[in-house]
Amino acid sequence: MTKGMIKKIPGFPVYHAGKKMHWTTGHAVWNMGGIVFLSGAEGRDPDTDIPRPGIKAQAELALERIKARLEEFGTSLDNILHLWYYVVGPEFPNGVQEDQKWKDVTEVLDEFWKENGVPQFSSENYPPASTLLGISSLAQKGMLIEILAVAALPPLD
Repeated sequence: MTKGMIKKIPGFPVYHAGKKMHWTTGHAVWNMGGIVFLSGAEGRDPDTDIPRPGIKAQAELALERIKARLEEFGTSLDNILHLWYYVVGPEFPNGVQEDQKWKDVTEVLDEFWKENGVPQFSSENYPPASTLLGISSLAQKGMLIEILAVAALPPLD
């Protein structure tokens, strides 16, 4: 391992009823300089503070915010350790995982990870450890998703 590099070992895939799920058991991390806990990122337009229309547009903006905030702290997307997804819906009769909104977000996530140099995070590989929650409301009317992230900081030289 090169000096100044974080060593992160992905967990194992999780299977339910023989089907590979979109998450892993977790990640183990060595040689880090600390941890960054980001506030929730959402999809409100930065100029108007109005939520962008649709969960896909909101998820894309939230992910871009996470990327920028991590870089401000001196780390990057590939050092994400855990993500929390809060998805708004009146109810989820078959669970959040089976809801179309979450399926739309999964498409956005897979595309975002691949476009931003972390294809290993796509759902068919080893995405960061995560928690998916279906909720009735977020901070502002019209917000459909909020994403929280925790990431490792590179070691201090």
